[in-house]
Amino acid sequence: MGYLCNVDTGGTHTDAVVIDDDGAVTEAKAPSTPDDFSRGFFNSLEVAAEKLGVSLEVLLSNTDLVSHGTTVGTNAIIEGEGTRAGLVTTRGAEDVLFIMRAAAGRSTGLPTEEVLRFQESTKPDPIVPKRRVEGIDERIDCMGETVVEFNEDRAREAARELADKGVDSVAISFLWSFLDASHEDRMAAILEEELDDAFITQSSELIPKWGEYERTAATAINAYIGPTTAEYIRKIDDRLAEVGYDGTLLVMQSGGGVMSAEDAVDEPLRTIDSGPVGGLIGCQYLAEQLGHDDVIAGDMGGTSFDIGLLTDGEPLTEPTNVINQYEYMMRTITTESIGSGGGSIATADTRADRLQVGPQSAGADPGPACYGQGGTEPTVTDADLLLGFLDEEDFLGGRMTLDVDRARGAVEPVADDLGMDVMEAASGIVRIANAKMADMIRQRTVNEGHDPRNFVMYAYGGAGPLHVPSLAPQLGIDEVVIPGGSTASVWSAVGVSSSDVLHREEISDIRSAPFDPSAITAQFRSLEDDVRSDLRDEGFDDNEIDVDRYADLRYQAQVHQLSVPVPNGTLDEDDMDAVIDRFERAYEDRYGEGAGYSESGFELVTIRCDGYGETVKPDLETSMADDEPEPRRTTDVYWPDEGRFVETPRYHDDDVGPGARLDGPAVVAMEHTTIAIPPGDRCEIDHLNNYVITNE
Repeated sequence: MGYLCNVDTGGTHTDAVVIDDDGAVTEAKAPSTPDDFSRGFFNSLEVAAEKLGVSLEVLLSNTDLVSHGTTVGTNAIIEGEGTRAGLVTTRGAEDVLFIMRAAAGRSTGLPTEEVLRFQESTKPDPIVPKRRVEGIDERIDCMGETVVEFNEDRAREAARELADKGVDSVAISFLWSFLDASHEDRMAAILEEELDDAFITQSSELIPKWGEYERTAATAINAYIGPTTAEYIRKIDDRLAEVGYDGTLLVMQSGGGVMSAEDAVDEPLRTIDSGPVGGLIGCQYLAEQLGHDDVIAGDMGGTSFDIGLLTDGEPLTEPTNVINQYEYMMRTITTESIGSGGGSIATADTRADRLQVGPQSAGADPGPACYGQGGTEPTVTDADLLLGFLDEEDFLGGRMTLDVDRARGAVEPVADDLGMDVMEAASGIVRIANAKMADMIRQRTVNEGHDPRNFVMYAYGGAGPLHVPSLAPQLGIDEVVIPGGSTASVWSAVGVSSSDVLHREEISDIRSAPFDPSAITAQFRSLEDDVRSDLRDEGFDDNEIDVDRYADLRYQAQVHQLSVPVPNGTLDEDDMDAVIDRFERAYEDRYGEGAGYSESGFELVTIRCDGYGETVKPDLETSMADDEPEPRRTTDVYWPDEGRFVETPRYHDDDVGPGARLDGPAVVAMEHTTIAIPPGDRCEIDHLNNYVITNE
């Protein structure tokens, strides 16, 4: 076996992890390159190759697998830099994308403080403007029957009009097309004839599910980001081949698992928000080894703080996702994000006499003021430096020297505006950033029926090991795990490497209970055959393939549904009763005891099969040592929760290994991150090199 290379592109840094035959992990970081993210991709691999003492060509020619988590599609939507897309839909449904979910479209996906200012909210800029939406005379009804024949003349006229408007891609979303795709198939053929090299997306292939608006939104988003994402992935794939890699490029999916570059080119929608999902999949892999069932995963990078939950060892999922206020149909692993990262900018609101932190970020360019790269605004990282957590002479493994004077110069104006001294302001910046993160976790747990006190928290990302341990007391969490120690800074890339290849097939076929087990078994077997066939085509043997079954159920007269597992094999009436029982338990877990209403009856909305092709996993095992670490030195660090300077031992990554114990306060400087162990806490390093911090 050769190397496993895994790259995760973030808003500030691009992380690479290279794993060799023995399971040894080499981590690397390079600044992200927003003008062309593929440069950051290869820059990070070049840093890793240099650390291994080989060229990039030698590294990749000896690599078995390259995996990638990308934000290109996400950025294209948020920044409004997608392609010139058109939409073809059933005549009379041309405004579905603009009506959204009526008034809810103004607030979907917005932070709570913005939702409360409803009069100031607006709907997002349209993915496809009305002038590039064409209605076609055709109609499939809810039973899958044709009630209006497909109008060939009107379809060709619409295709030519879109060609005249210079569209680069087209979304096709006809009503009920997932029950009969013939009209969409014919429309796609006409578009291919009339538009040269246009990127075409059919809703019946991308999202064969019930839900008119969400399905149309998903199809439009896929068309909007398709050419941009396809060009990016092809550029990486081609360059990989040029420098010696002869394998398949795998791309992280937001639903968990990875897919081939070829599939990612066709369905880039599945890559949106896949970066945070990669980290959560890594947490799931680690939690299995540590025996943790319930985990809060906290990823604090330079731009944002992302969280996800594992309950009973499984990540939470949702049938829809939201980006830029558009709710679209796509089964995704649930993650939430706020603008609270190391680069989050602090400002003084003099009218309210208060300090604000984020969501604006200094990003990779110019970065925090202390980087000395042109940034002048105070950030969380500048505050961390002033408080004494960061070592100005030994940052990023000594590759960067931080400028304390620049950090002080950035924070001073904010402090002066609020009548504080610099240390008070720096402490306030950190406390506010931490409070925002703790509040977000509280909302995503307590508000959804979970008690954070029952969870272990995993902290990773460049800034997570420094900040997240201080959140635990605010949430009643007793244990924080820094996964892999130094590897925590590139944990999302590790998560991509621990992901299996995923193929997902689903059918929307609304049925009322009692359910016919034989009919549902037949549908599941058809889906299973499809995913197994896809995985075999990608080179997986039957013993390397696992298939899981799921059903989305709801109470009758409701709109939203919950997903529950379904047994494998031939189903009988007892199995279907057990599925209903699982749904009712899941419903009460989510919405509270007594919230269910079985008297209304049950509906099965969608069934799906997730097929996984097993990939090689990283081996995180390390040898234990008995040596007690000795600090390099002791310095005064201002701990915000203590409100004072405390003498704090400082360690280096090389000084601390598995089997060691550290008592807080303590700071451990690593190449790409810093671990802060608060006063009174205890930290033990386990056999996987995880830093396990216990709040006593």
